[in-house]
Amino acid sequence: MKFDDAINGVIAIVFGCSMIVLSQNLPEVRHIDFGPGLFPTLVGCGLVAAGGFLLGRRLFAAHGKVIGWASFGSGDRETPSGGVGSMALQIAVIVFYILTIERLGFLLTMPIVLFCLLAWFDRRIARAAIYAIAGTAVLHSFFYQLMSVPLPWGLLEPYARALTW
Repeated sequence: MKFDDAINGVIAIVFGCSMIVLSQNLPEVRHIDFGPGLFPTLVGCGLVAAGGFLLGRRLFAAHGKVIGWASFGSGDRETPSGGVGSMALQIAVIVFYILTIERLGFLLTMPIVLFCLLAWFDRRIARAAIYAIAGTAVLHSFFYQLMSVPLPWGLLEPYARALTW
């Protein structure tokens, strides 16, 4: 069963607003400039924006017609990037990440994970490679530099000082 984008949009907006409101009550930390509520607030804002986009796109596409709120059997099972193969890939990359993150480190593990997912779902290999490398750099900068999350260096431990930007 697949829910309509309008329902998914409303659900995302409600969850996003809940995250924003609840994250404002988290206690402050003295030694950093931002509190623990920053990341949940950012995620909540992202959910509200994505939900608004889904809702708006669906309502503008309706052009005054009645919207069907749910559908059964979309026929997507035949595509190689749909169904069981996609779910198996997502589980496989999570297991791969868990098993290799300490040994390889974040900067070597994450591009592999992102490349596999992007290549599978987008089917454009060159673009998947570029986005995987750029995405890893953005994620590393956000979590390691801004959020001060101690990401594992793994094999790149000797180069950690040079790779910290």
